[in-house]
Amino acid sequence: MGDYELIQKAAIERREIVNKYEKGREEGAEIDPWEDPEFSVYQTTDRFGFIHDTTLPSIPDAVETKARLQEVERTQKWVKMIKHWKKYFSYERGPSEKLTRRVYKGIPHALRGDIWFRLLSISRLKQEQHGIYEVLYM
Repeated sequence: MGDYELIQKAAIERREIVNKYEKGREEGAEIDPWEDPEFSVYQTTDRFGFIHDTTLPSIPDAVETKARLQEVERTQKWVKMIKHWKKYFSYERGPSEKLTRRVYKGIPHALRGDIWFRLLSISRLKQEQHGIYEVLYM
């Protein structure tokens, strides 16, 4: 298929999509199952993207509520730790015992990126390897 045919095909597909959305959910509108928010996959996917065999409850149960409260408490503790990071971690001596225990208990989802950035000393690596990407790219 040449460029001209591909451009024509794309224009037709674009027109079909626009027509579909202009119709909305009115009677006779064709809606693919995956476009429907009531589609079963969307009812069985948790907040991390894992798909479960059964529909997830709309109201969290006691276990889920406890887990979320624990996540909030851990997040508060980690935020305090981040404020005094040098006390708990240095590149030369490594992580403190308290930091190690906290990592094993679990890093809160909201802070994982920041914590791993700090644990792996990414800012130090960026400084040490400044310009390496440009050299390798050439």
